[in-house]
Amino acid sequence: MAALASGPLAAWALPERRLEFPRDFGSHPDLHTEWWYVTGHARTSAGREFGFQVTFFRSRVEATLGMRSAFAAKHLVFAHAAVTDLEGRVLLHDQRIARAGFGVAEASENDTDVRIRDWSLARQNGIYVARIPAGEFALDLRFTPTQAVLLQGNAGLSRKGPEQSQASYYYSEPQLKALGRLTLKGQPFDVAGTAWLDHEWSEALMHPEAVGWDWIGMNLDDGSALTAFHLRRSDGSALWAGGSFRPRDGAYRRQPAASRCAHCSTTRSSTAAAPRAVSTGRA
Repeated sequence: MAALASGPLAAWALPERRLEFPRDFGSHPDLHTEWWYVTGHARTSAGREFGFQVTFFRSRVEATLGMRSAFAAKHLVFAHAAVTDLEGRVLLHDQRIARAGFGVAEASENDTDVRIRDWSLARQNGIYVARIPAGEFALDLRFTPTQAVLLQGNAGLSRKGPEQSQASYYYSEPQLKALGRLTLKGQPFDVAGTAWLDHEWSEALMHPEAVGWDWIGMNLDDGSALTAFHLRRSDGSALWAGGSFRPRDGAYRRQPAASRCAHCSTTRSSTAAAPRAVSTGRA
């Protein structure tokens, strides 16, 4: 993601704005970078456990914006998906990429509906539906919200660095109820569990000194939701950090930029070693 968030882009501060739903569930092609990220864990009725991850990205291609041809690749859509089988001790993953248009790849502006050929993540009647027929595995999962949308940062405007231009619009859907089917190497498993969705979009995220970030989103057993992140320099020191905590029935609390991300030494994975700790990342 560092490659997406950096580059020779003009830096300008994103204005504070009220996020409007369902419009802001959809794509924002006026900004450079965007992603929808779902991670979670689920188990069968017999107790077999799995982790899963589905991510769709949209990236604007600056060099083609002035081209008049319908074939100009003005936006790229790409996706990554993975399944971890704890009992089988195996991680399977796959990915797709295509230019937007011609019915091959699309990211709707009206609501969450992003797809590359037969891979898709769409919001239907308030429920997210992921269909990922990959090489060695397949996901057919539904994610039902159980809580209100969590607006990260300042009412959805999340700072990602010491300069105002380093920010994104960002909301989460924690404590999603997950239900559906995983198929691993032809063997189907009906599963149920919990998931977390992040949707983020921006013009430019990364400070020039930042080489990546570490991040975690946790669905806690009591229904609370915890987010923490920090951006790191090449020597591993923290450039910027923040996060949030929302109790099950309490008020949202934003963590200050000085917060330390104590759980961010793990690599990005869809496994959940502790109950409901469904989303960790390093980019």
